[in-house]
Amino acid sequence: MEIKKQKNKSFLVEAGIISISSFIVKIIGVLFKIPLANILGKDMGVFQAAYSLYAMLYMLSTSGLPVAISRLIAASDKKGRDREVERTFRVSLTVFAVAGVIVTILMMIFAKPFFSATDHASSVTAAYVIAPTLLFVCVCSAFRGYYQGLHNMYPTAIGQLIEAVFKMGLGLGATILAAHLGFEPYIQAAFAISGITIGMFVVMVLLFVYRAFELRKKKAYTCKSTESSRKIAKNILLIAFPAMVTSSALYLSSFADTVLIKSRLIFSGVSENMAEELYSAYTSYSTAISDLLPSTFIFPIAISILPAVSAAFAIRDWAECNRNIRQSIRISAIIGMPCGAFLAATAPSCLTLLYANAFSDYSEINALQVASNALRILAIGILFIAIVSTTNALLQAIGRIWQPVLSVFVGVGFMFLFELFGTSGFLGIYAAPISSTIGYLIAACLNMHFLEKYTTAQLSPARMFVKPLICAGITFAATISVHTLVEAILPFGGRPGALVALLFSGITAVAVYVVSMLLLHAISADEVRLLPFGKKIASFLIARKMLHE
Repeated sequence: MEIKKQKNKSFLVEAGIISISSFIVKIIGVLFKIPLANILGKDMGVFQAAYSLYAMLYMLSTSGLPVAISRLIAASDKKGRDREVERTFRVSLTVFAVAGVIVTILMMIFAKPFFSATDHASSVTAAYVIAPTLLFVCVCSAFRGYYQGLHNMYPTAIGQLIEAVFKMGLGLGATILAAHLGFEPYIQAAFAISGITIGMFVVMVLLFVYRAFELRKKKAYTCKSTESSRKIAKNILLIAFPAMVTSSALYLSSFADTVLIKSRLIFSGVSENMAEELYSAYTSYSTAISDLLPSTFIFPIAISILPAVSAAFAIRDWAECNRNIRQSIRISAIIGMPCGAFLAATAPSCLTLLYANAFSDYSEINALQVASNALRILAIGILFIAIVSTTNALLQAIGRIWQPVLSVFVGVGFMFLFELFGTSGFLGIYAAPISSTIGYLIAACLNMHFLEKYTTAQLSPARMFVKPLICAGITFAATISVHTLVEAILPFGGRPGALVALLFSGITAVAVYVVSMLLLHAISADEVRLLPFGKKIASFLIARKMLHE
């Protein structure tokens, strides 16, 4: 029992390190894009298009591989096979380096025809600048998997922070310099993206230095038994491929925007300049804010319960397994719903606070209105993103690694079709956020079906989501009322007005959601304990008879 507690504590510490670093990195990413969007204005789409192609190739070349390496290294380390640990790292480093070279060359070769075909020709220079990053990222991923397998999260966390700091500091500095020197917007975007490339190169060099210092202190092998390099490479790919496909498919929603939005808008009769402005308003502002909340507030909490699911499933303790599955999905939804309600109610103020200066650069559209409406639609999808992310991990925890792949690909397929035909129809730019929301909804429903099929969990949507959804609806109504009232009585607007409106709206949203959840008994004491500081909160509420065991 004591060993089990220590393992759980170790996992929570490791997850905490990564969660904190990921949170800081996300915040830095937003802080980077805010002034960048204000500098580039409507030309922010040039940066966004180049980054989306890089991100797609990045997901294809690295997602799943660090997880595979960490699993193999953790297993070898647990058996005391230290020579096999080192061989696994060397094989993975070779595989990753080769993959990095290949995808870098592919991006260099196909960037120009790809962006020309998708009406983003001005993004080619930025794509060339960021292409070498793919090699650096692949090499760093090998180190990341190695150290995570040895339960050392610090190199990963520190590397993420260094990359983010370089991206913001150097990238913004280079953009300001380029703008000051009078360079064209596409050159400014290339300067902006250079911070990512240099940051990843620095991280890679530091990881090699860190490894060199480690090797100087390394002792002789205690166990020389090891699998062959070919067998290790095969095991890495067998474990990594399903996760890689799933992660890549999830990113296709963003990639589809780059491929389809501008070309389909032009096909519908919209001018090229207006199509570029619509694409930029949506991808540069709406999606950046909607992506922040799930990764910040939902993913770390949902992940923390997964070891319990794996352990209960392994010993066929169905009661415990089902309880943990149900609670992890519900807690993700319980957090996702008010996030979506708050964003939907306050979208214009969120965008004004972050990007006020950028919107004046648009000549053919009301960029704030377009981005606000798109953000409201994306806010609905936060619930489904939360459920998909959690259920993907749950299915993997019970050994069903291909089911998330199927769910995500079906969802992405519907998303592509809807965006393909909807963007050129009467929905216009709003077909993009609607298609993304529909895609995640379909994937979430399929994942829930698979969990019911392969476990004995009863995941009735009515029992799991109706009460929190009612509370979220009440929260939305209260928040938008307060937000509208504050905006009406404030004697000033702009960023100061948006900040005041968001403060009052945020306090209202939290208070109304918490009170309504307690009054409707929409959350249990066990679920409260899963939240940060949950044990103390549950004890406080139970003592005052506001929460029942």
